[in-house]
Amino acid sequence: MTAKRKAAPKIETAVETAPFDSMIYTTKEQIEKAVKASTEATEKAFAATKERLDALAKSYGDAAKLGKDGVEAFVAAGTLASKGVEDLNADMLAFAKSRYEGNIAAAKAMMAAKTLQEVVELQNGYTKSALEAYVAQANKIGEASAKLAQNAFAPLNAQMQAAVEKFVKPLAA
Repeated sequence: MTAKRKAAPKIETAVETAPFDSMIYTTKEQIEKAVKASTEATEKAFAATKERLDALAKSYGDAAKLGKDGVEAFVAAGTLASKGVEDLNADMLAFAKSRYEGNIAAAKAMMAAKTLQEVVELQNGYTKSALEAYVAQANKIGEASAKLAQNAFAPLNAQMQAAVEKFVKPLAA
């Protein structure tokens, strides 16, 4: 007589995508808040700079020329800043989209895993690649922000240097 063997119980794995969706939504919200805050700060800085240039223009005899050049520099700086913020926004949204797609792909791969070991390996690989992507994106945004600030303030710096050359240096001589 042969003994019947019991079949081993199947281990089913299920990975919910809700945590990933929540993480993506939170990341998107944080990016949008950061972009809004940086845009507001930039606008305030440019408004303050315009006020200073206006006050400087009134205090000198050549106010019309200085004011015109200051406004042109301010407009140029504002244009550069707007374009830079627009580029940063587009880059951050593209990154958020790519992370969302990566999250979905990782979740699908984990749901298709046959063993718990395979799920753990997939999760470890996903976590490592996601962390590397976030660090790379943070570095990219930092570099782009620094370049944006430098480019946006270049017209204002040039205008300020021209004003110093025209009005302050003759007084010092």
